[in-house]
Amino acid sequence: MNTSNKVVPLRTLNTIDDEAAIWLVRLDNGKLSKQLKKELKEWLSADKRHTVALKTMADTWDELDEVLVNLNNVNSSKTISLLPMFTPIIKPLAFAASVSFLTVFMWLSVPNNVQKSSFATTIGQQLDTTFDDGSIVHLNTNSRIEAEFSDEKRIIKLIQGEALFEVAHDPERPFIVYAGDRLVQAVGTKFVVHLQSENIEVTVTDGKVKMSKVSTESTLKDIKALDSSTIHKDDLFIAKGEQAIAENNRAPKLTHIKADNMKRELSWLNGKLIFENETLQDIIEEINRYSDITIMLIDPSLYNLRISGRFDLGDSEALIEAIELSFNIQSQKLGENKVLLTKKVAI
Repeated sequence: MNTSNKVVPLRTLNTIDDEAAIWLVRLDNGKLSKQLKKELKEWLSADKRHTVALKTMADTWDELDEVLVNLNNVNSSKTISLLPMFTPIIKPLAFAASVSFLTVFMWLSVPNNVQKSSFATTIGQQLDTTFDDGSIVHLNTNSRIEAEFSDEKRIIKLIQGEALFEVAHDPERPFIVYAGDRLVQAVGTKFVVHLQSENIEVTVTDGKVKMSKVSTESTLKDIKALDSSTIHKDDLFIAKGEQAIAENNRAPKLTHIKADNMKRELSWLNGKLIFENETLQDIIEEINRYSDITIMLIDPSLYNLRISGRFDLGDSEALIEAIELSFNIQSQKLGENKVLLTKKVAI
């Protein structure tokens, strides 16, 4: 698999450890591209703490230094992989507490025709991944997926967050994404799946997908055993320009999205958040996804203030400044990572 990372310029206290964990997963996946070799060398040389963080996480792998040395040859065709360093025992690797967002499980006895992988992003990061079949996954902030590709099916579990999928056409191998209690199947299309606390949102930008209901306890093995060609009475077909929201075991609601609204829905792919006459409560909830600074709004009278604007991902300060200039609102810092918005008190 070829991977490339598009990271929002927003740094958190644990950013170095988080980035080191992501690089470790990429190294483990093997076949690091020339571009990624170059990016990894640049990341390691940018700060001496980067090398320390990466080596600390891989301290059980004595041969990591050999892998890193190989990066000096950008044109090298040698596969970079940490797989040979593992003992022939299936053993989950728990990373340090600072990177507990990501735990990688290795399957050392997987059949030859099955490829398993996992990818994750932290708050304020995006990750673009191209699979061997040509399908592309754009992983949004604070998201995680597990994938299993075989000769029969291409299956991805969205564990948390949001991802856009560009599916390579292959009618013999259904492309299936499942999140919560919903399963989304496509052959060749482009769609977004967003797993939220109370609902699952599917937006189709090209082609058509089928949404089905499954058990919330379903595993990759369960989905693999399903007959994906069967159509059930509760299945919902979602076409280009449509969005379906399934909430709390209820029947999904299907709506049509105008072109301008679709552009705003996907603005995160370009590092932006675009709002058009949306409530302050909804805007704050969305922008908080991309920053380790949490904006708080506890006065109900402020919830429905309408705002339009364009902001860089993770730029909470710009939003706060815009709100203070446009409304009778003031901000108050509560510790390092919280900001409370309240009505300005007249003097």
